[in-house]
Amino acid sequence: MKDILKIMRFDFLSARPYALAPAAIILLLCAALSLFFSPIISAYITFGAAIFIIPLGGVAEKSGFNRLYGILPVNRKNITRARFIYIFFLHFIAEIIEIAIAFVSFNLKLNKLLPNQNGELAQMVSKGFEDGFLIPVAIIAAFILFCLLFGYMEMMGQLFGRENELKIIIITLGVVCGVVFVILLLAEREIIPTLKFPSLPVTTAGKVILGVVLNIIMLGICVLFGEITANRLAKREL
Repeated sequence: MKDILKIMRFDFLSARPYALAPAAIILLLCAALSLFFSPIISAYITFGAAIFIIPLGGVAEKSGFNRLYGILPVNRKNITRARFIYIFFLHFIAEIIEIAIAFVSFNLKLNKLLPNQNGELAQMVSKGFEDGFLIPVAIIAAFILFCLLFGYMEMMGQLFGRENELKIIIITLGVVCGVVFVILLLAEREIIPTLKFPSLPVTTAGKVILGVVLNIIMLGICVLFGEITANRLAKREL
């Protein structure tokens, strides 16, 4: 675990010169807009986490990190595993920040300070502060989507080469769309039962438990991606 934490710190320090300023701007802008216009805007802070991931591939190639990783006194598999844990924790931290900002925004309701409270725009803005049900849903959905996306693309990029990422995206979208089409077609013809998503919990405790469970599941998926990638790369080195 110590090796993984060291590599995660190394990845963060490698991305920081490129990502810190843009991520800070996104955080401040989303926080301000969330406080005055809608708590749900805080979900966009997830883009700040993505900025700490995107530069890593280019930085590694420019700086020759692959050669550096080869001489570090660290298990090669742990280097690979660390990248996926890094991806999870970046999005997890962003999620916690988003929830905190959304909570403050929803309770302060600073939209009341905006001028022309009887105007159409002000009325639309006020609706975003009336119902807090969709706010945690949007935040957790953004967390799951981006964490899953970056974890999957990291696995595919390491296994098949980052130069093939566009092909990977196109093939993946084609497969997903094909599977969804087949499922909907079969459900429409009553060959398989219609998919029904369970209703979301109404109570605060239920929402918290669901959020914790989803976070644990995403951590497990990132660990799984890391194990698959580490084992495949280890076989290649042999």
